[in-house]
Amino acid sequence: MQSNKPDSNQKTADGRQSADPARRAAFQVLQAVFEHQAYANLSSLQALSGPELSAQDRAFASAMIYGTISRVFSIDWLISQCSSREIKSLDQTVRTLLRMGVWQLYWSGSVPDSAAVNESVKLAHHLNKTSAAGYVNAVLRQISRERLALPDNKPPVLYSLPPELYGYLKKWYADEAPLLAKAFLDEKKTISVRVNRCRTSPEKLGIQLQEKGMNVLPGQYCEEALQLELSGRAVSQLDAWQQGLLTVQDEAAMLAVCAADPQPGQRVIDLCAAPGGKTAHLFEKAKGNIELLAFDKNQQRLDLMQKNLALLGHQGINCRLGDATGTGMDPALIGSADLVLLDAPCSGLGLLARKPELRLTMTHEKMIQLYPLQAAMLDYAASLVKPGGCLIYSTCTMNPAENLEAVNAFCQRSPFSFEKTSISALLPDKLLAHDDLRRQAADGWVQLLPHRHHVDGFFIARLRRNAQVSADMHGMNA
Repeated sequence: MQSNKPDSNQKTADGRQSADPARRAAFQVLQAVFEHQAYANLSSLQALSGPELSAQDRAFASAMIYGTISRVFSIDWLISQCSSREIKSLDQTVRTLLRMGVWQLYWSGSVPDSAAVNESVKLAHHLNKTSAAGYVNAVLRQISRERLALPDNKPPVLYSLPPELYGYLKKWYADEAPLLAKAFLDEKKTISVRVNRCRTSPEKLGIQLQEKGMNVLPGQYCEEALQLELSGRAVSQLDAWQQGLLTVQDEAAMLAVCAADPQPGQRVIDLCAAPGGKTAHLFEKAKGNIELLAFDKNQQRLDLMQKNLALLGHQGINCRLGDATGTGMDPALIGSADLVLLDAPCSGLGLLARKPELRLTMTHEKMIQLYPLQAAMLDYAASLVKPGGCLIYSTCTMNPAENLEAVNAFCQRSPFSFEKTSISALLPDKLLAHDDLRRQAADGWVQLLPHRHHVDGFFIARLRRNAQVSADMHGMNA
């Protein structure tokens, strides 16, 4: 992230120089994430929306927020080399100030060392930590002088991951683990959006956005995708967003709906549907000619989904409260759907680049607690599918136990006789140019990986219920 405003010269009423708005906003978000387990994206929406921030301020603050969280284990190692005090023992405000300062020293791209140190000291005064300002100054100056290199022989430090999570990557992907871990640190200048083809075309929207001065590129794989360079703009402030012409969505998630391939006249059930990105895509893919039921167990998320769908102009989607494990669900749904989409709750590790706080929160214990929940949801989702119908199972992780192993175990235990079915004809040719994905798709599944395919880490499987077995069982029960 290039910053053309590395230093601030404003003064407070008592004559002191004040910290600039971008750094103050970034501190607010980082403190919430590090000390109160807040979500960076939600906190940023609020903190970076104020009129006192220019587009340049927002771009710089956003880069500092996501960069500091992504690099926090590397940053803490650097601090530990230049301070005799344990990171955990520091005052939480001071700890966040140091982390922000180190990111500016090492990864900001253009902030001079003097500005990184001076602005951190100003921010300490602004936050009423005057007594700690000298300590912040001393540690950051020492880090600036020594310029230590991160240790090549300590991958968790080098790639800023908890040792437990890096160990998982090593277990799952062996020699590719460093490439995968590095991919989660790559800074993207663009965001991926899905064009609402019920209202416009990618070509028309691309021209409209370019006329507004925005850099627009086509998607990597999906026809309905565009890549936008926001340069500090808020998506919600774009006319195209306010007109319901686009939805922010990674292409990996779009590919799940490509694999679903909803057809006109089908009854489609979307479980765990909120906030509604895939729900809307299902509707758009079928040009609205489907009976679509979307369930989520959280009322607030359901309200958000309905708001998002209304903005897109998607009418007639039946949004209901409902538990994807089947608890309290209407028995009349059993065996009623031509197509069911289950985007299951998961460890989310495929989103580490966009949700870097997962580095701080995801543990082995949390991960294994998800396995029985995913199995229960798969079993219930399967019960909704008609004989001959299909079930799409997707997650945003690279953990085989949540993905292919979970699907294979389900196929073995399900009384409804499901099997994986090829998705080669349903996925974009550009995607299948990857040899690994072409082989997987023929078997009915794909595992998307950021370092290979340049999208979120994502798993998709298409499972078909055997109609003949069901007919045979019906005959036996007659």
